[in-house]
Amino acid sequence: MIDAKGRSNRATAPAAASAGVTIVLGDQPLQLDDIRVFAEDGARAEYSAAAVDAIALAHDTLLHLAETRPVYGLSTGVGARRSVAVVRDRASCLRLWRSHALQYGPAVDAERVRAMLLIRANQLAQGGSGVSPALAGALLAATTREDPPTVAFGGALGTGDLGALAALALQITADEPSGPFAASDGLPFMSSSALTLADAALTLVDLDRAIDAAMVLGAATATTLRTTAEHFAAAAFADRYPAMRDAATRLAPSDTGPSARVQDPFSMRLLPQSLGSVRLSWERCRDAMLAEVNSAHENPRVFIREEQVAHTGNFYTVDLELACGTALRALAQDASLLLARLGLLMNPRYTGQAEFLGDGTPDATGAMMLEYVAAAALADIRDLAAAHGGHGVHLSLGAEEHAPFTPQAVRRLRLATESYRTMLACFAVALRRLPGAEDLLRGLPERHGGLEDRDLSSELADTASALDRIRLGESHE
Repeated sequence: MIDAKGRSNRATAPAAASAGVTIVLGDQPLQLDDIRVFAEDGARAEYSAAAVDAIALAHDTLLHLAETRPVYGLSTGVGARRSVAVVRDRASCLRLWRSHALQYGPAVDAERVRAMLLIRANQLAQGGSGVSPALAGALLAATTREDPPTVAFGGALGTGDLGALAALALQITADEPSGPFAASDGLPFMSSSALTLADAALTLVDLDRAIDAAMVLGAATATTLRTTAEHFAAAAFADRYPAMRDAATRLAPSDTGPSARVQDPFSMRLLPQSLGSVRLSWERCRDAMLAEVNSAHENPRVFIREEQVAHTGNFYTVDLELACGTALRALAQDASLLLARLGLLMNPRYTGQAEFLGDGTPDATGAMMLEYVAAAALADIRDLAAAHGGHGVHLSLGAEEHAPFTPQAVRRLRLATESYRTMLACFAVALRRLPGAEDLLRGLPERHGGLEDRDLSSELADTASALDRIRLGESHE
């Protein structure tokens, strides 16, 4: 679950707290932590009684309406073939999936596959797709198979993950005419961006953890460098965004004694504003993602109560794409300050230690190379942020003349998050070399040596692996 400040609420039990808990779909909206627990910890899922009824009623409603009016993808072809009259049978349903199941590119990791299955099942539970109960059941059954479905990234443009969903449909029906599906299931099952949403959800989980780590390291740095406490004054943030107020509270130095400076460099003074903005953009991404996860993300959309079907553009995930672009830019600007803050740690003027946090040997370069690794990671983040922008394409004989390229935006955010985490690991390795800093932190891996010039590769790798476990110790509180 997510608390009011937009952070993962790990202090209390989430909706699905362990692998032994079952997530019930259809009664309550999915939260980010539900997706995380299902994907990472192996929780189970089932449809609520209301969802079972909604799925069945939507299926019956779709079939009934198709007898009286054209329904895209069911009584017509798809894309540029939408004006062609079609009489669907099970063979044509399989043919539609097979023609769309083009797979190429990197394989999707097991966690994101599980998240995709959960998200698509939750969308079906809203009762807007018209997918048959048999196929909806086969989808959930796939989450417990010893041989989970396999799909690949590639081919999606933000108007539906057609290739991945078609490949999934063929696998959970065994690509057989007698499989658990109805003749009408072809387009309704594919009409989703469940893979893109799964990628976004687990990317946001990683970014959430990275922001928490940045807060921890920032707070420890503020105390260690005797940063001016006025920079974090609660009264100064009373009229700012909640995420910014929370950042100021968490980052404030524990030692409120005299500061070494009247004003600190921007990289310290702007910690609450910068990290607060990153958190705010994260919240915007989370909300855009969950809006898609918990809606009937369908075209056409079935309305059970009204006994209607509407051809909509709900497959167009532009809101999430725009939110990802904002998050990328927020991450790029915070990463710039993070690199500058790492530079402070190398500077005796701010630390009182030897240059580059070395052992005092005149020509020692100590932790200097951490700046190079962090700067290279920053370059990657800036490149990824700069790549964001609106684009247009013409596909299917002009039937689709624009795409938001949401999968690509999510992928850029995932790569930027990985680079940001690299920068945080570099910073943590450097920070612990300062006297007193290690006493403020818990969860750091074992050190590989002292301040002497040495290869920091293994220590950096260990720190990157432990990044999510680093917490402030009692000495900071």
